[in-house]
Amino acid sequence: MPQEFSRLARLITTLAGFTVLAACGGGGSGPGDDDGNPPPSGGSVTVSGKITFDRLVFSTTPDAGLNPNAPVESPARQIIVQAVSGSATVATTTTDANGDYTFSVPANTNIFIRARAEMTKTGSAPTWAFAVRDNTSADAVYVLDGSSFNSGTANVTRNLRAPSDWNGNGYNAGRRAAPFAILDTVYQAKQLVLSANPNAQFPELDLFWSEDNKGTDTFCPDTGDIGTSFYFRDPSRETTDGCAGAQRPPLPDGIYILGYFAEDALGDTDEYDAHVIAHEFGHYFEDRFSRSDSIGGQHQIGDRLDLRVAFGEGWGNAFGAMSLNDPQYRDSSRGVSQDFGFNLESDQGAAEGWFSETSVGEFLWDVFDSTADGGDNVALGFTPIYTVMTTDQVDTDALTSIYSFATALRSQNSGSAGAIANLLNNEDIESTPDAFGTGETNNGGDIDPRALPVYGELVLNQLQSGVCSVSFAGSKDPIEEPEANPNKLGNHRFFRFVNNTTRLVTIRAQGAAAPTPTPLAPTVPATDPDIYVFRQGELALAGTSTGTSVETVSGELAAGTYIIDVSDFDTAGTNQPPRCMTVSITGN
Repeated sequence: MPQEFSRLARLITTLAGFTVLAACGGGGSGPGDDDGNPPPSGGSVTVSGKITFDRLVFSTTPDAGLNPNAPVESPARQIIVQAVSGSATVATTTTDANGDYTFSVPANTNIFIRARAEMTKTGSAPTWAFAVRDNTSADAVYVLDGSSFNSGTANVTRNLRAPSDWNGNGYNAGRRAAPFAILDTVYQAKQLVLSANPNAQFPELDLFWSEDNKGTDTFCPDTGDIGTSFYFRDPSRETTDGCAGAQRPPLPDGIYILGYFAEDALGDTDEYDAHVIAHEFGHYFEDRFSRSDSIGGQHQIGDRLDLRVAFGEGWGNAFGAMSLNDPQYRDSSRGVSQDFGFNLESDQGAAEGWFSETSVGEFLWDVFDSTADGGDNVALGFTPIYTVMTTDQVDTDALTSIYSFATALRSQNSGSAGAIANLLNNEDIESTPDAFGTGETNNGGDIDPRALPVYGELVLNQLQSGVCSVSFAGSKDPIEEPEANPNKLGNHRFFRFVNNTTRLVTIRAQGAAAPTPTPLAPTVPATDPDIYVFRQGELALAGTSTGTSVETVSGELAAGTYIIDVSDFDTAGTNQPPRCMTVSITGN
């Protein structure tokens, strides 16, 4: 039976901006330290110990989900630990890489040990600020409190262990290990970045988890309706449609993580799915350290995707594998009883190419890993990948894709250029492309050859005809994603425009008007063009009016290379008739 707990039944309370998890009872104390040393002078004693949490690991049987009856006690690394007396914090420190902590506290004082689901380092680089928060309780930080004790006059050992709260059939209220398991995956992702840049400065990142976070069609994070685990950042800080359509304050930036336990299709707990969390951290890295032009949207293994989405999702899969040093992706579902997965060391049987997140992920993993297999003779590790992502990928004139990344990687690692080309060829991607995919011959199995070239050339004062937004590879779901931007191969058409001087331009896309319906011919909607103009990933101009078959946008463009993205707003479903347009850019 699905385990559901009402909020009133939980052993969780929200106090002063943090969510307190019921004391774990894992503490211990003894008279003096291991050597029997007396306490230091000055009316204080040393309290030390270890903070651990129970991590649930996957069953050794594929697709069998997590094994909750065999938790692995794991150190809570680099988290904040406090000694609290009443409402006052009397000492603060951070655990080390083994989960150990130590600090001095006042002697003969009633205190308890508090472990916070936070990792913070300020001052000299590297710096970071990560916290796990409860989006259903005013975004409170999770903390784990031990039982109260008197510090006495001798040094004391106090350990805290956050249990999974698995009772053999489901979870008891609390799920105390979950926030620390999430944070420990972040620790591993952070360490990967530091391996390439020991002085990295990580922008603040919050991770929002609740045992109410579930995959529903509605969206209301305040009640746990988040749809799926995802990364989000909105620099505009606009208000959003919230619960029941009401306007709410800007959605807090961060990673939102599923946590709802049920033994049906709705049950999906991601706190122990390290690859899922590290994948979302990969999106955070791409956004804050590099550049992401991905438009997002629904996707799954086997989809032929918009090149921006294919790279972003393939990057997330590969970054997760690199962080965990494990190419086997697993994502639990239906409570803990099932899981879905794939291995980046092997082909998935899906169409390969520049539009495939699987191909992108496999390529990136093969560049990183040290295993020579199946034509993989590249073992560059993470540092060259980090270098490309934080330099050339940021400044490319093209959209961020496997082409922009691979071109820079080959250039920066000339000794491995041939082997890198072989990896691309193994994934059915043009082996020596430029950032624009020039020379690509893989059209995704499209019976409509208009998927190629990847980028067309738009020339000033010349008309470009036959620009078609197609849905042979799918598009958005017109019911589940009525307002989503179509994100499959062929939905968007890309053009490069090289502007040699500052000028005022007008870009025009004209499609077909809706034909008059007849008894023998169903109504076909009018073409509804949208135009987006990008300069190194930044939106320069946009024309997105609705209800017209002609779209125009005008504005001044400085000298430089621009990408013009043309699509049809109403492209939906699969194998719909092409929506074709003529496109022009005019100016003096």
